[in-house]
Amino acid sequence: MNISIRDQAILTCRQLLSQLNRDPATPTYGCFDRRYWAWKLTDFPEATFQRNIQSLCWFIDQPEIEESDNLVESIKAGLLYALKIQHKDGSFDQAYPNEHSYGATAFLLPDLITAYRKIKEFLSQDEKMLVKNRLMRSADFLHKGAELHGFIANHLAGAALALLKSHQLFGDIKYKSESNNIVDRIIENQSNEGWYQEYNGADPGYQTLCMYYLAQIFQTDRSDKLHESLKRSLHFLQFFIHPDGTFGGEYGSRRTEIYYPGGIAILAQEFPAAAEMHSYMKESIRIGNTVNLIDIDMGNLAPLLSNYIAAASIEENTGEGSLLPIKQKEITRFYKSAGLAIIANPAYYAVLGISNGGILKVFNKETNRLVYDDCGLLGETSNGHKFSNQITNLNNPIKWNGKVFETTSTFNIIPSQFPTPFNYLLLRIANLTFMRCRFLNEAVKKVLVKILINKNSPIPLRRIRKIEFKRNTIHITDKIERTGPTQINTLVQGYKFSTIHMASARYFTPAQLVSRELSMIDIETLQKTGSTTQSITIDLQESSQVHL
Repeated sequence: MNISIRDQAILTCRQLLSQLNRDPATPTYGCFDRRYWAWKLTDFPEATFQRNIQSLCWFIDQPEIEESDNLVESIKAGLLYALKIQHKDGSFDQAYPNEHSYGATAFLLPDLITAYRKIKEFLSQDEKMLVKNRLMRSADFLHKGAELHGFIANHLAGAALALLKSHQLFGDIKYKSESNNIVDRIIENQSNEGWYQEYNGADPGYQTLCMYYLAQIFQTDRSDKLHESLKRSLHFLQFFIHPDGTFGGEYGSRRTEIYYPGGIAILAQEFPAAAEMHSYMKESIRIGNTVNLIDIDMGNLAPLLSNYIAAASIEENTGEGSLLPIKQKEITRFYKSAGLAIIANPAYYAVLGISNGGILKVFNKETNRLVYDDCGLLGETSNGHKFSNQITNLNNPIKWNGKVFETTSTFNIIPSQFPTPFNYLLLRIANLTFMRCRFLNEAVKKVLVKILINKNSPIPLRRIRKIEFKRNTIHITDKIERTGPTQINTLVQGYKFSTIHMASARYFTPAQLVSRELSMIDIETLQKTGSTTQSITIDLQESSQVHL
């Protein structure tokens, strides 16, 4: 693969025109949810897909487009359809009907404002009044409301940007005031280590999306407080660029591996760290080493595409990459609050996810290849339940003397709720009745987050992991102890997997084609004696792992 960020964006914009219903003879003219208008496999259109009109606003100005009249009509149709499915309170639905989603509204409003500004000369006076009135409703919804089911920094940053753009469009100071309040909340909850909260943890992937919104705010409001916050965030994020060009992973609170380049590109003019990151990751995107537009689905296409367009549209301040942690000969960084550690020397670059059960990624710095990818232990009980120690716990105990880490993690059942005709029926009955109440709607969301992301169903096992980082080798000793009666069928190490519901995780990268060596834990000894021990040595001179 050898496709620039801009060329990927051009090709994807063409794809968008197939996702968009461009048939004016249909009642869904302007809808971007092809599952709904074409296949008719869903019972409501997802409003956030309408964000893609922002990308078409960029596409229409590109030299590849010789005739733009039809594109103007497509953008207009997309804008008016979004307002057609808007609720009276200004909100939009993403996951289910009558959701009145704060996050969906926050993400959608800036792009609708962009589209309105782009094509307002092609709207009638009545259409202009309609659009402005409906956009103001969304701004009022964000101004009055809040997201109650969790602290999600990238959602809040999107809302802050939406309110700032609403202030610019309508001139009402209350929108800017609330935008400032939200940014202050994000900064107040930012860890001293530099990370923004994503469901009570650090997730580098989603943090780059948060940076996209904050960077746009910084372009307008260059406050010292936001400047310092962005600087700390960049310093944190640079450690999670891997030598093979991938980014993030299962060690994050939301397990994402998507790198959103837009915010980093915007900040490259201001911050040397951003310039270094953008230069390195732009090349990774070009050659296809990281998750990119070719790998993504419609659910994340709009934000990633808009990020690519932002990155392609900026005259970059190119860095040489020499300051990045992956380029340093020796580095050890321990982010205690996040439960993350980075250990590197001339032979390897290792990322240790303490808060997610002691998972470990190791890269050979000579070949820039992933040589060890331990996402944790994956087991199955006698009654068929999957379980793992890849459970986010910022309080996992840790001992560290500079070269040796020792951490303890526990095991939980992996949530496995999936849609069925029956539970969909129950959900739709709830959507059409009591979940119309905003308070009850948010209460149900909290329950769903607890079930799918934060559910605690312990298995009476624990793993005590000791990792010794030497010059050319990494030695791992795992002791698995049974802390109560349980019946286990299998317990395996070596799979790439994720234990939480997260649609933005599990995208493909070429690094995943590297062959994996599975290690079976001695279940018989564990059941008989209550514990078993396994040792692994990763030899970077041979780029292999040896079981002892």
